[in-house]
Order: sequence, then C-alpha cells, then structure tokens
Amino acid sequence: MLETRGSSYSLYINCGGNLVTDGKKTYDDDTGETTGPASFHNDRGKNWALINNGHLFDTDRVNYYNVTNSTKLVMENVELYMNARVSPTSLTYYGFCLGNGNYTVKLHFAEIMFTDDKTYSSLGRRVFDIYIQRNLVAKDFNIAKEAGGVGKAVIKNFTVVVTSNALEIRLYWAGKGTTSIPFRSVYGPLISAISVDPNFIPPSESGSSSISIIRVVVAVVVAGAIIILIFGILWWKRFLGWERSVGRGNHHEVN
Repeated sequence: MLETRGSSYSLYINCGGNLVTDGKKTYDDDTGETTGPASFHNDRGKNWALINNGHLFDTDRVNYYNVTNSTKLVMENVELYMNARVSPTSLTYYGFCLGNGNYTVKLHFAEIMFTDDKTYSSLGRRVFDIYIQRNLVAKDFNIAKEAGGVGKAVIKNFTVVVTSNALEIRLYWAGKGTTSIPFRSVYGPLISAISVDPNFIPPSESGSSSISIIRVVVAVVVAGAIIILIFGILWWKRFLGWERSVGRGNHHEVN
C-alpha cells in the first residue's frame, strides 16, 4: 500500500544510495530492490516512488539496478555520486503530494561504470532521453560528454510547473550508445541524485513571514503611541506650568 506524508514542497533522493545529508538537505535512501522486468518501489512515509521497466537478458547479476562507482571520484558532495540507479529501458521517479507551483528540478549525474583510460572500458557510451512531466527536456543525453569525462559530476537544471500535486521524471533508453562495454548489459539510463526545490515561499514559511511582519507593525504602532503619549504629557505639564505662572501674575496685578 502506498503511504505518503502530508503536503510537501521539496524532494531529495540519493538514487541507488544511502541516506545522505548535504547541508540543510537530507537525501532519502534509495537502495530498495527493483529487480524484474517491471518493478515498483515505495518506502512507507515517503512522498515518492519509482518504476523500473525493462529486463537485462545478458547478465546474471542479481542486483544490477543499483551500481557503485568503479573509478576515483573527485567532486563536491561525492556521496551523491558514489552510487546510482540504472535501468535497461525506462526509469521513472514520481513525486507525490507536492504543493502546486513552479519548482527547480536538479538531476545529478556522473558516469561511474566506464573508465577514463586507454582500456576497452573507456569506449563505452551511454545515451538516453529525459522527460519531465511527460515533456522531452533532453534528447540523446550523454553523461560523460556533458560532464567533460567519466567520474565527473554534471547537474541538469529544469524549471517545472506542478499543477496536480505530482511530479514525473522519466529517463528512457531509445536504443542508442553501446550495450556491452565494459561488460554485457551496460546501457540504459543512469542517475545519481534528484533534488526538487520550490521557486516560491511555501505556505508555512509564508505564514511565519506574515506573522513576523504583523509583529513589527504592531511594535511600531505601540512605540509611536508611547512617544505621542510622552510628548502629550510633557506638553500638558508645560501648559499647566504656564497657566499657573499667568495666574500668579494676574494675582499680583490685582493686589
């Protein structure tokens, strides 16, 4: 049974890897098994799920759909790129219960299955398409080419509109690139991490901001009232003093 939290305004997934904290962001663990030609995976309490379509006929590896880097990685936030999700055909992530509005979607990639040397393993090419909200946003995407080499990070940024509280990110292999380098069945989409942030102030934060503004306004009004009251008291005391002095003068004149 699919269970989710209440409304959310962000989403962070360490695809194929363990829980990772990067500053104020915590990337969810994504190490659950998705074996088989059509697999669905969702952890209780999380507002996302994934579907992995396609079967690797040329490999006997049990958990091929989660891979670990085979080269030395040198980049920021290296924990996000040490593991990855792969699929022979199609890999789709769904975000649920997202507040409607504009978001910045960042897809993190690093080619960690090929090598950067003169061996046979360096000849591999991974090519796939990227769809967000069922719209093609990147065709014939090649991770190593975009990053300037294997084992290097590249982040693709997209502005996305969520209108039905759901986000769909789909990576699709269209039959391009190599299929057996460095060994059989190395092809299809690969992704390291996903981050989704709102391009607006979420309601809870907006409410807090409104409360803060109201408090400032009230404080200013109260301070202004106090100042006016003080000036009024001083003026009244001065007026009384003047009135008394005038009264004494009139009394002397009568005498």
